[in-house]
Amino acid sequence: MSEVQAGFGNKLENVFLAILRVVILVVLALSLLAAVALGVWAVKDMSASAAPYKAEAVDNKALMQELKKSLESSPAASEPAPQKSKTSKAPKAENKALEDELGKQVKTVADFLSKFEKNLSDPDAFKAGLRKKATTLAAEPESEASVLAYAKGQTDFFSLALADPEIVAILKKKDDDEAFGSYFNTAVEMYPGFFERQRESRKEFEAEEGARVMGAKAGAMMKLSIAGGMFGTFLLISLILVLVKIERNLRLRPV
Repeated sequence: MSEVQAGFGNKLENVFLAILRVVILVVLALSLLAAVALGVWAVKDMSASAAPYKAEAVDNKALMQELKKSLESSPAASEPAPQKSKTSKAPKAENKALEDELGKQVKTVADFLSKFEKNLSDPDAFKAGLRKKATTLAAEPESEASVLAYAKGQTDFFSLALADPEIVAILKKKDDDEAFGSYFNTAVEMYPGFFERQRESRKEFEAEEGARVMGAKAGAMMKLSIAGGMFGTFLLISLILVLVKIERNLRLRPV
């Protein structure tokens, strides 16, 4: 009877050891896969970099549609063009193509004002202001090509906003200095205003991207730590599996 019990005990022990071996193999495989996956993920996060900002292209026709809406409400505005003219020394031109575009813009503005018997109080100062905005608000201020593209866009917008006979007729029909001042100021500031919003949007985007990259790299260190722990678990379970195998081989079997 004792031999029967001993045999049954051995069989039961073998079943338990077989189950244990399967469980150990499953945990072993999972820990290794988890360590590799976390390691790859961590390396990817460590190499994270900020995405480049994609600026929205200016649409002068869309800006014009918005500008025309200002003719409907015409809020009060200060008079933009005093009658007396002054002169101021303009800075030396460094980019002839840019200066040509700025000259076209000043001429368009002056022609527009002349239709209402007004004139620029200081054309050179006005031109200097246009130059400053072009060299600071362009998509890439350090690039002459980008600055020139900005200036050409504003020249085109001024042509749409200040040389349209229909708009001139509407303003003359209104015969209202407040309506005129409101329209003129809005027309002059709308194009650079678009780029100012783009600049603020770019700052926000770059700040968010910077925070994302910093978070990814901080998380990568945590993932590496967890991956190391998983790999340690893999080694420990492997050792247990080897010991179980040795125990099974060295176990005394009844004769």
